[in-house]
Amino acid sequence: MQYEPSVEHLVRYLLFAKEAKLEGPVNDGSGYAEQFAARGPRDPKGRSLRDFDLKTRIFRYPCSYLIHSETFDSIPGPAKDYIYRRLFEVRSGREQGPDLASLAQEDRRAILEILVATKPGLPAEWKQFIIK
Repeated sequence: MQYEPSVEHLVRYLLFAKEAKLEGPVNDGSGYAEQFAARGPRDPKGRSLRDFDLKTRIFRYPCSYLIHSETFDSIPGPAKDYIYRRLFEVRSGREQGPDLASLAQEDRRAILEILVATKPGLPAEWKQFIIK
């Protein structure tokens, strides 16, 4: 399909592929990180895609919180289906490509669990994978 190459770039963006590591901890003392994180939906374990790491990388979970945005929700159906399929392949561990090799298995699982708990409209396969 013609849209797949462009949408694949979006998938890589959403997953922070090739993310640069922080050279040291970031702390501005302003309280912004806490305020920002408080605005995100949380799963039953209290985790959110808006949680910061700020020690070795920006976000604790390498998946963009923008997946919860109205803009993401307005992506046309076939493109969104492709995104969901690709996200699932990566997050379930079915894809281990070089751009995504740095994603720890525990992060992959946590992101799946967070999204299943906080993102309406995900394919049923996602929930079935979590139950296993």
